[in-house]
Amino acid sequence: MSTPPTSPPTSRTRPSWGSYTAFLLAAIGSSIGLGNVWKFPYELGVHGGTFLYVYIACVLLVAFPLMIAELLIGRVGQGNPVNSIRAIIKEEHKSGLWEVIGWLGIVTSFLIFSFYSVVASWTLFYIMKSLSGAFVNVPAEIVQNSFGALLRNADQQIIWHSVYVLLVVMVLSQGVRSGLERAVRVLMPVFIGFVIWLAWYASEVGDFQRVYEFMTDFDWAKLTPELFVSALTQALFSLSIGIGILIMYGSYLSESRPLFLGAGVIMVFDTGIALLMSFIILSIVFAFGMQHDTGPGLIFETLPVAFAQIAENGIWWSSAFFFLLFVAALTSGFALLEPAIALLSSRLAISRRTAAWIVGASAWALGWVSIYSFSGDTFSFYYFGEERVRGYFDFFNILATHVLLPFTALLIALFAGWRMSKTSAKEALAMRPILAYRLWRLCIRFVAPFIITIVLLLVLFLPA
Repeated sequence: MSTPPTSPPTSRTRPSWGSYTAFLLAAIGSSIGLGNVWKFPYELGVHGGTFLYVYIACVLLVAFPLMIAELLIGRVGQGNPVNSIRAIIKEEHKSGLWEVIGWLGIVTSFLIFSFYSVVASWTLFYIMKSLSGAFVNVPAEIVQNSFGALLRNADQQIIWHSVYVLLVVMVLSQGVRSGLERAVRVLMPVFIGFVIWLAWYASEVGDFQRVYEFMTDFDWAKLTPELFVSALTQALFSLSIGIGILIMYGSYLSESRPLFLGAGVIMVFDTGIALLMSFIILSIVFAFGMQHDTGPGLIFETLPVAFAQIAENGIWWSSAFFFLLFVAALTSGFALLEPAIALLSSRLAISRRTAAWIVGASAWALGWVSIYSFSGDTFSFYYFGEERVRGYFDFFNILATHVLLPFTALLIALFAGWRMSKTSAKEALAMRPILAYRLWRLCIRFVAPFIITIVLLLVLFLPA
């Protein structure tokens, strides 16, 4: 008697999100990080409202279409960034050279994490300083000098750098559902709660009217190549474009879940948090007569001075703010290391836990190079007319966010728009109405590549 044929197994062996909400929280967490809470406000403080207009245009025309493209690649390829690209080019008989997209994304995210973790270590230091009352009823000069003292103290930075990397690795080593998903389910509501709390405080003591006028003022004279480069790279960095994480998160997502809606929610949350944090920070800075154009030191040099002038509950407001920064750093740190961990686990056929510790240890070691850029022998160079004196920290930052990030984004746009099958892309996206799909197709094939190419040309030929 013949036995009935058995059908191939259909169970999914790859990790998957427990729910659509978990996917959204993780993706929002990857985008809402220090880029929104630290970098966006200081870029806005330096360039004014002109930066905001250019940034929003870059988000809508470049970053948002690329978000959809990366989620699409993950859904179709069903793997880490390298394996997803490989699966698609094998299925559609395209050149194997396109696989470089996945490798570039992982290298970029790893490099960003190496110096991102150093900035995150500063937030831990400032939490401890705030809780000790170091910024309350203290002269402004002492508060501002504390940041410089921290940068010169390599041992102090290494301690907090190690704590941060350890926390990230401990979470990621537990897996997607038990580690990453569980962490973001807790951290993202905490983050949003602190943002609302700080917004209420800023509305009481800050100068919202002046910030509104500052942020909405457009000045053609400030529309420089450097501003254009900063706006686009900030949009890509803020929305986690070009680092492989959205490909990973898309591969973990059920095929019945809408990509276009998810990308829209992530974009709105990311931009909304960036604007709200700018209102909070700049309104406090303006209210206490601080400088708004101090650049990267806005959060760690200028804002603590404002907190120092608060007589009532200053310790808690200062501590809450830097704890908010740390939560943002954690959620983005998860996203930056996840692609490398997934790839290493797959390539070497080792456990996820082992891969997480190997990747984490490597990133921790590379972070030392950035740390000693502030206190040891270093070098300087000019970039868009400004002398960068922080050696490898500045070099890694510019290389990763101004060169590798837009270059990888350009390749993703060309691959999704010109090499992937139009039919498979349309079916996987299932975008309604059809006009939305056509607009996405127009942006991903023509608009995004054109804008990114201009930025890359500016970075490569005009900065010195």
